[in-house]
Amino acid sequence: MPSQASAGARRLSHPSPHRLAWGFALGLSLTAGAAGQAPSDPPSRPRAYATSAASQVTLPTGTPLTLELLTPVHTRINAPGDEVVAQLKESVRLADGSLVIPRGTEVRGTIAAVNPAKLPQRAARLQMVFDTLVTDLGHQQMAAVVVSIDDIGNEARLRADQNGVVSGGRSGRRTVQNAISGGWLGSIGAGAIVLGGGGGAAAAGTLGGGAAGGVLLTRGNDIRLPQGAIVRLTLVKPATIAL
Repeated sequence: MPSQASAGARRLSHPSPHRLAWGFALGLSLTAGAAGQAPSDPPSRPRAYATSAASQVTLPTGTPLTLELLTPVHTRINAPGDEVVAQLKESVRLADGSLVIPRGTEVRGTIAAVNPAKLPQRAARLQMVFDTLVTDLGHQQMAAVVVSIDDIGNEARLRADQNGVVSGGRSGRRTVQNAISGGWLGSIGAGAIVLGGGGGAAAAGTLGGGAAGGVLLTRGNDIRLPQGAIVRLTLVKPATIAL
């Protein structure tokens, strides 16, 4: 009668079909796992691709940009350092028509200086600096200056100086209204002077004081820029844009 040891040796030397199939499946699984960990596979986090020189375009100095404000601005509310967000209202193209920056691209800036309107007739002043384009390739820097702003609140286009500072200007309508009111009050005072025995220079001074008082009582215009207000810029340095 064969021993148990010899029977076991026969089973090892002649494995059953079931054992062969199980071993083959295990080998395939291990091979697939090793292939999944191959170093040639992309990493789990996005790669940072370097921008080649061929995918860059330089916009020349003087290139115009037309923005549409997304952040409202008011000279009596905002302060220096406040962020201002806008978007391109018109695409920026090269002379041959090639698209460089599409319409709707986000542009960010800050309020560099702001002064609210004051008496008498001191208009508000505002300086905004836009220096960042937000594209699919990240934040890209530019150097631009404000040329003009459409002040919808005062129905006026504000022209900027060479530093990009705009002034709210004066309100002629309010000045006239205050002058009329002041003149009317002054005429009452002049009548009282005449009835009281005064006249001549005293009455004339009182009448003239009404018009002057109207000017003194009139504050300059504040700048009110709602969402959608148009801001026009121009590049003061060449801007290299990655595409």
